[in-house]
Amino acid sequence: MIRISILFLYSFIVTQPPALMSIKDNQQTDQVILSFGVIADVQYCEGKSYGSRFFRNSLSKLDEAINDLNNIDVDFIVNLGDLIDRDFKSYEPIMQILEKSDNRIFHVLGNHDFTVKPKYRNNVRDILTGEETYYSFAKWGFRFIILNTCEISNYYGPVLSAIKASMRVNKLKSRGSPNAFDWNGEMSKKQIEWFKSELSEARDRDERVLVFSHHTLEPVGPHNVFNREEILEIVSDYDNIIAWFCGHDHSGNYSNYHNIHFVTMKGMVETPDKNSWAVVEIYSNRLWIKGRGMEISRMLEY
Repeated sequence: MIRISILFLYSFIVTQPPALMSIKDNQQTDQVILSFGVIADVQYCEGKSYGSRFFRNSLSKLDEAINDLNNIDVDFIVNLGDLIDRDFKSYEPIMQILEKSDNRIFHVLGNHDFTVKPKYRNNVRDILTGEETYYSFAKWGFRFIILNTCEISNYYGPVLSAIKASMRVNKLKSRGSPNAFDWNGEMSKKQIEWFKSELSEARDRDERVLVFSHHTLEPVGPHNVFNREEILEIVSDYDNIIAWFCGHDHSGNYSNYHNIHFVTMKGMVETPDKNSWAVVEIYSNRLWIKGRGMEISRMLEY
């Protein structure tokens, strides 16, 4: 374990919001149960930089993150979506870097992942998730649920999906909702029923749950899933959900809803030279998010 200076401990404690757990009360008296790496919004392409997004620089940033995670004994890595910014050809150099990983990588689908010619959209799914675009796995008393919040959107592929998404956006606009944008999406009714069954099964098996999606739920904002209120009502019925990790909002964020930690990871594509990724360690009563680069470190109790 890396030694942390007294000065760093002091600054960490006094700068964390009240929802976070004080390190003072949490000296490392127990062992890490498991750990995983998290990356978000790499958004590589060979296009020119736009605003704060430096697309070409993401290749070297991703390489740095993968090398770092190879040197740490993590159990797996989660990519929270948007590996590319556009163009199917952008996947080739990205996948070459990911193939260097010593750890298994679980992919979440993001909106920019589908900014390709329509004929390649099925290829995107084949590369990243395979036929099952939402799925789960369990390890040592924890269940990890990967959701597909792109399923109902105007970019995912099926015509019916695009029609439903347009109707949803128009309805949200009429209500003045902040998330009435085509870059958002939601889960189908079938996926929602699957999600509820996963949560119930995990509860029956006394498993703690961590959820991963591309689009955000908390706090309220322009990057939320279309049906945010419906999903929050569902998760409020379960007391076994520890945290929900997402990307999409490159500035990052944190919120707590019904004792669920909603963590939005910062986008790797942002800035010309500053990187962003994290290692998450799970202990018996807390998560320790160890931010790299711009990513914020957080100690979250459960």
